[in-house]
Amino acid sequence: MPRQRRTAVIAAAGSLVVLTVVAGLLLPRAFSGSPDRGNDKGSTGSPTPAAKQLAVREQWSSDEDFWQPVAAHGKVVGEGQDGALHAVDAGSGDAEWTYDDPGASSFEGVSEGLVVASSRENGTIQGIDLDSGKRAWSVAAKAHTAPGTSFHLYTRVVVADGTVYVNAMYDLPEGSERFGTYAVSALDAATGRLKWTRPIEYILSGALAVVDGVVYGGVREKGGTYFHAWDADTGKQLWRYHASASRRYGGELTAIAVSDGTVYFGDDRGVLHAVDARRGTKLWTYEPDVDGVEEWLEPLVVSDGVVYGGTGETTSDYGPGAVHAVAADSGRPLWSEHTEREPELHGLLDGSLLFSTKAGTLHTADARAGVSPAEARLSSGDPDATFDGDRVYFDGGDGRLHAGRISLTGG
Repeated sequence: MPRQRRTAVIAAAGSLVVLTVVAGLLLPRAFSGSPDRGNDKGSTGSPTPAAKQLAVREQWSSDEDFWQPVAAHGKVVGEGQDGALHAVDAGSGDAEWTYDDPGASSFEGVSEGLVVASSRENGTIQGIDLDSGKRAWSVAAKAHTAPGTSFHLYTRVVVADGTVYVNAMYDLPEGSERFGTYAVSALDAATGRLKWTRPIEYILSGALAVVDGVVYGGVREKGGTYFHAWDADTGKQLWRYHASASRRYGGELTAIAVSDGTVYFGDDRGVLHAVDARRGTKLWTYEPDVDGVEEWLEPLVVSDGVVYGGTGETTSDYGPGAVHAVAADSGRPLWSEHTEREPELHGLLDGSLLFSTKAGTLHTADARAGVSPAEARLSSGDPDATFDGDRVYFDGGDGRLHAGRISLTGG
């Protein structure tokens, strides 16, 4: 759950590509800065297709300024600068509701028509109806806190099929040999009843995914990093995959995606793994031969037989990064492109991969060849962008939430 001035003219794969500017329709501050050259280093694949032109046209701006907004079911939801949860109409930017219960101070995301939030202080998790902004349920941290421990923090909260799944860290009594302990737990979203919990002896990674009745997560254990699959109904371990070896504690598993019976996950050593989702057996691994690759970033995107992912530094969110495309069935590298800051992928639109960076820029990359022929500056800093089809919602760097429509023409 939580990463961006090149602009007007870009030289890419031998073609001079001009970024379209539509007078009076572009976002404020957009398309300014110095020209830059596309980086071909590490790119592979077919010859570059004709480039598409990118334009982002502003639809509205709102006085709200959300942290990590999410667009869902006609609304944009996020945690405001006032610490309260807000929802605005995705079409107009008009305020829909405000949920200012201090027991819901940390926005976890939107799932199954519910806004999920937790308390930083006591770990209470609340489900808030997306349409009305009214509380639907509440689950106290004590429901999954083992005797002799106290709740410390959540590293991930996911809601699926009427169940709240949590990765959590707990404090141990003073004087204990270890500083804390971990567990992954499942709670009934309607009642708060604990369905199951699995204590984790070592360090539980933050990444968590629940797909097709299976919970996937990583554990840093003595001797290496392991990827686990647990039955979503019972918590029973289905399999355990040894992702990497280490003399001490293993590394972190940082991003997970599941598609067509395969689990793809990246780690903080720069390795992308593919594992059979039913058996937990290795299919392939891929490690980009690109300078500066240290960690796979969320989210991974799987589409039309290709795994797309971003990588960056483990020590800074504002360092350089890269975007990669890998064949989903074999791990064969298709292309890699450097980015000026760590990328965040947003999915595909009209044959182009969309991603933004903390430099405030929205980019497109041809899904087949990887060349990034066009970009638009959304913000002076991190745009904190979220997407819904061809709509983008983002922080414009002026303390306001903006909505824009993306168009890709030509090609």
